[in-house]
Formats: sequence, C-alpha cells, structure tokens
Amino acid sequence: MDAFRRVRDLLILDDCWVIAADSVGGIGPKPADTVRADARTVAHFALRVPLLEVICSGARPVAVIDNLCVELDPTGREMLDEIRLLAAQAGIVSEAITGSTEENVRTQATGVGVTVMGRIGPGGLLPGHSHPGDVILCAGLPLSAPHDDVRIGHPSQVPVAAVSAVVAAGLVHDALPVGSKGLTWEVAQLAESAGLRAVWVEHAAFSLTASGGPASCVLLSCAPESVEVVLGAIGGGTPIHVVARVVHSYSRSEEPHGPASGTTALSEAREVSPPRGGPVPPV
Repeated sequence: MDAFRRVRDLLILDDCWVIAADSVGGIGPKPADTVRADARTVAHFALRVPLLEVICSGARPVAVIDNLCVELDPTGREMLDEIRLLAAQAGIVSEAITGSTEENVRTQATGVGVTVMGRIGPGGLLPGHSHPGDVILCAGLPLSAPHDDVRIGHPSQVPVAAVSAVVAAGLVHDALPVGSKGLTWEVAQLAESAGLRAVWVEHAAFSLTASGGPASCVLLSCAPESVEVVLGAIGGGTPIHVVARVVHSYSRSEEPHGPASGTTALSEAREVSPPRGGPVPPV
C-alpha cells in the first residue's frame, strides 16, 4: 500500500515524491474576471507558489501539471510560454510539463490549477531541520495585490532560481515560502517544526503581518557563519533581512525575558511576542 503523509502544505508519497498544488480563479484577461491581469502574469504566479513550496522542501522539482481553464489560443499559449520559462529556472525541462486546456466551451473567466512534483534526494526533506542558534533570513519582501504592485520580475521579489541555488547548495537547514498569514505566522511555524522557538530581532523595515501573496519572499534558516555565503548566492539585487534566530524551546512555566547571553551583532535579539509589524533591519 502506498504511504502518504502531509508536511506543511505538501503531500509526501512513499518518501520519494513531494507534491504541491495551487490554483487561481477570477484573475486574468477574460471579461468576467474580477481582477484584471494578463495571461502571463496569472500563469507565472500560479506556478510560483507550488514551485517554491517544492524547492523549499529540499526536493528537486521534476514535473509540472497545468490545468488551464481557458482556450489554447491565444490565452492558453501565453500561459504555457510563461510556465515553461519559470519552470526552467528550477531545472524543469519542457518535456516534463503537461496539462490541458478548455476547447469544448467558450470561457468567460480565467481559471488555472497547477501541480508540481519533486523527487526527494538522499539528504531527505528540509522541514523541521533548523538548528538552535540558526539565523532566520527573509529573502524578498512581502508583496500582495491590490496593496502592492505584484508583477513578474519585481525587484523586491526573491527569484525562484536564487532560492533553488541556495537550497541545492546545502546552505540552509530549512526554507519556507511566506504566504497570506505573513512572517509572524511562518517564522513560528519554521521554528516549531524543529521543536524549537523563534526569537525576534529588533525590527524596523516592513510589516511582519503583511501577506506574502504569491510567495514573494522566502524564509531561510542557516548557521550564522553561513549568512554571508547565502547573501552572495541570493544576489545583491534582492532585499534580505534578518528577522529572527532559532533557540531551544522553554517549558510552559518559563517566560521570555531579556537578550540571551553571548549574542553577536548578527543575532542580537530580545525575546518578545510576535511583533505586530514595523520595519526589519537589513543584513
């Protein structure tokens, strides 16, 4: 019997395969769409979310299944062109992309469903492998429409290829795309998955509760001595901030207090409740 289990938003099959999925509806170029957007933009962000989920799990993306609830020409073809471009940034070849379009009825609104499959390597999965003392970096900024200008190639959005390179190089112990619940939620999830807790740094540059929208930013947990290498691998064009560090959990009877002893300039922090928002200092 096949063995299934869930890890975060991922489905794990036989400890060999990672499956992630996402959908977009009512956003696009069709007359009945609620939000107007071009076909390429819709396809890009529909794929970006599950693609980053698989990459951040530590698995190697190998296939994309796109279900496009639009006609092939012209809308579907524009979507497929963008899907192939973005998939290539994660090493997925065009031959490993399949799916379907709607050719039986005329569509008045846009709908897209995307599934990404990844193969688990010898090193296993990343979730739950943060170490005490790790620094949590946020690569990119939380962006979400309609508050923000969410577009392909936004300079505040971490590139998929950069995240793929950092994870593949073994530079991080865990990675997690930021979703609609914002950094406050995701940082806690990252630390707790390893049986640890997050200690927030003094923050001062962007809201920690703002939605990450279509995974515009990614959390990276790494050793303090690896930070400079990670920064170089991500690239100077992407904003990166230290948001927290990971420490041992305390018992329920303990209360957070004061700065931990032996902190460095990088990890200086005070133990606080998840911040309500505000700026975060850059690295």
